[in-house]
Amino acid sequence: MQALLGGLVLGLIYVAIAVGLTIIFGTLRLVNFAHGAFYAIGAYVGLVIAQHVGVGWAFVAAPIAVAAFAVVLDRFVLRAFYDKEPTAQLLVTFGIALVVEESLRLIFGATTQQYAMPDALQGSVTLGPITYPAYRLLFAGGVIVMLALVWLFIERTNYGLIVRAGIRDRVMVQLLGGNIRRASTIVFAVGAAIAGLVGAAATPIYSIDPGTGFTFLVPSFVVVVVGGLGSFWGAVLGGLLIGELYSLTNLAFAPASNVIIYVCMALVLLLRPQGLLGESEVIRQ
Repeated sequence: MQALLGGLVLGLIYVAIAVGLTIIFGTLRLVNFAHGAFYAIGAYVGLVIAQHVGVGWAFVAAPIAVAAFAVVLDRFVLRAFYDKEPTAQLLVTFGIALVVEESLRLIFGATTQQYAMPDALQGSVTLGPITYPAYRLLFAGGVIVMLALVWLFIERTNYGLIVRAGIRDRVMVQLLGGNIRRASTIVFAVGAAIAGLVGAAATPIYSIDPGTGFTFLVPSFVVVVVGGLGSFWGAVLGGLLIGELYSLTNLAFAPASNVIIYVCMALVLLLRPQGLLGESEVIRQ
């Protein structure tokens, strides 16, 4: 039971990062290797604010700071690469991720850091035969609520309509007068803010270092591939699956825990290349 709950918490982190990745890719067709950097920036902003102001303010400041950084990045760097080949996108976003990592190392040092969770949440909650840290349960509940809000944004707002239409046919949306550029900027900021908020909220659970962004980015890309590119629910399903698979394998045979998620990805690519909930791409002549 402990392993299942641990897998749920880890899986929800992967889900949150992967949802941002998948809606950004679906809308912008951007292979964003800098997305893990948003998690890391949010984690460090949360660390500083929690230590000097308060934990509650950390959860406010982190997503705002990361979203602002993402908007600047979108307008002045990435926008020129939206219509480029995936290789160019990968290289520029990978370069941005390296710059962020080295900047964090320069500012905060290379040692791992963590801030304490609020005193009121230091205890544990009894769930039948087991006890589990209260903060982790609250974290899981908070991520679920946040994901529900993101789904409502995608399904119930005008910008969400443009996003969903843009995933299917970006050119047609532009021809019909949809402001795909503005919607894309908002989607990019929202995806980054999600990663930043989760980074700040997860720091009491998982310690951070300047390389934290890559630590969570790679499994999150696995989640996107397993769930299906551009699929919100695919990211949710893939994240929970990978989180539980990692946690249970770590319990049974720890050395294989990192390998098993890539085996899972390989099997999905062999049996269903578009992902569990992804749609096959139609090639127009």
